[in-house]
Amino acid sequence: MTDFDPAVYGPPDVRVGTAEREQAAAALGEHFAAGRLDVAEYDDRVGRAYAAKTAGELTVLFSDLPRPQPPVPPVSTPPPVPRRALPLAPIGAAVFLFFLVAFAVETHFFPFFLFPVLFFIFVRGRRGFGPRGPRYYRM
Repeated sequence: MTDFDPAVYGPPDVRVGTAEREQAAAALGEHFAAGRLDVAEYDDRVGRAYAAKTAGELTVLFSDLPRPQPPVPPVSTPPPVPRRALPLAPIGAAVFLFFLVAFAVETHFFPFFLFPVLFFIFVRGRRGFGPRGPRYYRM
């Protein structure tokens, strides 16, 4: 609805201006659109609104219509938190380790050749022998 409320103009003998008349006509248009007024009644009230000189004449036009209600604030729900995708590397390593242990238990063969591979993986990870970014270069 529009912001028109007949009670805001004070005493009924206070004169109104063009802005108040147009605001009242717009409010009548919204009541007409809501189905509270028929065409003839709407035309009559809009004509009287544009001819009104005082706030009392505008107030009479809205005496049988509901007052504008303050808008109800929309209920804001927080956006859903996106689930992070599980990284595949730890899952793949866990599955590989599980099958490696199962293989060693079933065949009674422990793959000793993996010791050097694991050694180089851990040493490279701890000492940082891989590529470095520009922030690690020393001058």
